[in-house]
Amino acid sequence: MEEEQEKTLCAQLGVVDDSLFFLLLIIAATLLSFWSVSLQRKGLCLTIQGETETAGQLPPIYPIRHKASAIIVGALGFFLCLALRTLEEAEEGGDCVAKRSARSNLWASLFVLLAAMLRYQDLDFVERCQASLEEEDTLPD
Repeated sequence: MEEEQEKTLCAQLGVVDDSLFFLLLIIAATLLSFWSVSLQRKGLCLTIQGETETAGQLPPIYPIRHKASAIIVGALGFFLCLALRTLEEAEEGGDCVAKRSARSNLWASLFVLLAAMLRYQDLDFVERCQASLEEEDTLPD
């Protein structure tokens, strides 16, 4: 194998390794989200059973969701950068299929990242409003 080809393959291996790492982060964030929903479910079940004090002792859900969302946004940022790099490389080549695919993947990565950022912002907004209402003691019964 010639040296230039080996450098290219090693660079591609690095990108694949990075992709695997960020996919693992997305899986970890998904597990955090699953845990937060499980806690919420447990709290609801305890409340239905009249065990409100026990339900109140469960870990707060917001910090878990906040961390999960932040991890997702960061990982999706990596995949957006990867899509941009892929588009640049496709534009340098003459393969019209690769160019079209790279453009589609860039738009998809952008939309997915924007959706995650919107969810993150909404989660933050709702938590701040909830905290504000609790401080003012104006939460509905």
